Amino acid sequence: MTPVFAYKTLAHVPRTVAHVVAGTLLACATALADAPAGRTPDHVVSRFRLGPFFEYSATRDGATFWAVRPFYSKVQDPVIDTRVTDVVWPLSTFHRDREQAWWRFLLAYGSDDDVACDESAWKFALLPLWFQGRRRLGEEYWALFPIHGHLPHLALMDDVDFTLFPFYFNYEVNGVERVYTPWPFYSRLTENPHLREEGVFPLWCRQVNTKRLTDRRYAFWPFWTSAVYGGERNPGTSFLLFPFYGEVNRSNETQRMVLPPFFSYARTDSAERWRMPWPFYQTHETWATATTKPSLKRSYWPFYGNVAGDGDRRWYAAWPLMWHSSSESKNRRAERTRFFPFYAHETVCKTDKTGESYEAERYTRVWPFYAREATPERTRLRVLELNLIRYSGGVERNWAPFWTLYERFGAPDGTARHDLLWGTVQWTTGTMGRDR
Repeated sequence: MTPVFAYKTLAHVPRTVAHVVAGTLLACATALADAPAGRTPDHVVSRFRLGPFFEYSATRDGATFWAVRPFYSKVQDPVIDTRVTDVVWPLSTFHRDREQAWWRFLLAYGSDDDVACDESAWKFALLPLWFQGRRRLGEEYWALFPIHGHLPHLALMDDVDFTLFPFYFNYEVNGVERVYTPWPFYSRLTENPHLREEGVFPLWCRQVNTKRLTDRRYAFWPFWTSAVYGGERNPGTSFLLFPFYGEVNRSNETQRMVLPPFFSYARTDSAERWRMPWPFYQTHETWATATTKPSLKRSYWPFYGNVAGDGDRRWYAAWPLMWHSSSESKNRRAERTRFFPFYAHETVCKTDKTGESYEAERYTRVWPFYAREATPERTRLRVLELNLIRYSGGVERNWAPFWTLYERFGAPDGTARHDLLWGTVQWTTGTMGRDR
């Protein structure tokens, strides 16, 4: 993070909030200018390491990486104009990608669409109390929860306004504006020619949509709900007496529910589903139609389940321990297998322009002992491997070197470069050292 960007972001924050985070952010700003690259950069011309604690490297293209682990790391690449800086990751991090930037410090978060433009869109948040920013169209907003404020987006809601929440709460979804006074008990809709609603939550409510020809009601929600669907597309009715029984009777759908969601049967013009009871036994079959492809799902949770469809296969055993999936398209085939947390394997095969299939990627992890990945360009072996995620930039930059005792990098010509104990011992082997 550059001091200019830190100042620009904090300049829009109220002084009381700025004083809380400014000291830490600006103190980190000059340090944030550089962030470590988790993997060994290509074309490295210089590298120095002191155990897993200190590392510096540079490439012939001008990219640099240095770290004082686990407190600080920075990587920057002038060719693609990117910078990443971590300070005691995952507590704080800063990312710069060309003109865009974002940062996170504990519960504070900020972003800027163009750090070189004073009129660009930006946002700042100190969760869950303060939100402020500027939209791309130039509209500025702020919110001090739960006192008062306006937010352009929150979850699936647009144009959110509140005052002394929950006493006044107003938002918009799909062009329909709803006002709560207070939330969630009483609500009304602003003028809408197609939608009418009245009620007091959770006692009763009726919503009529003359455009979609629906009439929905509830009484003592969630114990009684019902709906009437009009029109020619899929007319019918539905009701639910929770938790005892429910029905759906529409022209293209039939459903019966007993003690929902545990026992149910549903059928449409393209699929059939049984739950007897959910989640322990489920079947879901889809037939080939003009809009759907055939598939079959069976689940005997948590012991075994499988899904077979057009080019896709998935199964699990002893959920969530064992899992396998395979997918196939015109020019790509992928397989993934997991035995959590001890084993993971992935292969990706592609088809080149001549129609020949080749292995584009292979990854194997035997936790916590080693991980190996291979592409047509190179292979890599790491011992030990404690990370349960295949690649996480923050982990690679700041934590992975602590358990990486040995690495081997193989090239297509059969040569291999070995690295033991953070560079204390290094050697290169020829064809016989090829990682195959």
